[in-house]
Amino acid sequence: MASVGSNVTAAEYNDYVARINAVLGIGSGTLGYGVALSGPGQAVAGTTDISAAQITSLKTDLNLLYAHQLDSTTSLIDIVTGNIIGALQSNTSGGTTVLRDSSDNFTIVNPNDNKGVDDYASFIPAIEGASNAARFYSPNMSLESKITPATSGASYTSSWQNLSAIVKVTFNGGYSCKANNGSAVTATNDDHRRHFFNTGGEIRLSTAGLNGSGTKAADWATMLSNAGTITFRNSSTLTSGTATIGSGFGSEDLTTSYQQIAIKYGSDSLYAENNITISAKTDGGNILFQFVWNDVDSGDPGTDEAVNLDVNITVDQTRCTGPITILDPVYTFNQNIQ
Repeated sequence: MASVGSNVTAAEYNDYVARINAVLGIGSGTLGYGVALSGPGQAVAGTTDISAAQITSLKTDLNLLYAHQLDSTTSLIDIVTGNIIGALQSNTSGGTTVLRDSSDNFTIVNPNDNKGVDDYASFIPAIEGASNAARFYSPNMSLESKITPATSGASYTSSWQNLSAIVKVTFNGGYSCKANNGSAVTATNDDHRRHFFNTGGEIRLSTAGLNGSGTKAADWATMLSNAGTITFRNSSTLTSGTATIGSGFGSEDLTTSYQQIAIKYGSDSLYAENNITISAKTDGGNILFQFVWNDVDSGDPGTDEAVNLDVNITVDQTRCTGPITILDPVYTFNQNIQ
């Protein structure tokens, strides 16, 4: 941090760029929104002057982060070409002069307290760290329907005894971010997945039954309804119903093998073994969600009958669409009736 009477160093400016870009840019792990820095990146070795444009780009990027996370803006004021930039204050708009006394102390003429270099440093910690980066302002998110029962193939008709379906969410990447030095970095599929969830994205999964008759079909319909909507997030999974979910499990915990994220059993004593499970895994940066309707009842008593019930799938997502806009993933699925 600059002190009164000292120079603002390129190293200090470069530190600001790196810290902002870790949250806003390509990122890694639980960080990264997939947005290209508005400025040219870090200053090159040997730089002796940081331009007003470079400083202003920091303000632009900080305000974008504040808008996404906090629905607010910083109180920073634009530094314009010709301003004398101080540690704690700079000239007001158009001001370009300082006064020097006999003891060689400098005083900025017409100072503004929200234009000092150290003011930038004071705003960065509020947007850093995994917990801060995970925040988002809800109105920035759009709820979007991706698969409905009316979608071709998303409804499965009776009768069946075991049924499975896979929903694939494809994250295409391909958009450009910036490295700290300002060079272009192309987002991969896995980067796109991280950016989708890091900015607050969710995938919401549910299944329902209808048109059945008899006790078994009624229990299946109740089971699917009570399971609720399963909401898959960056580091957690939630349910609006009574399904059992994996605690603290989300996108960042996925592997290349299926892991169960939700299960719901039947409630009728004759059919309590039956269950619906939803599992998830990664595949080249994409996500596969597997639905399995397990009709494992063996008959109480006698031969177990097929399920006299139509079932369907609904998948929605919430996606950040402003002021940061995340590329829309693509949803596809297939079914396997046994």
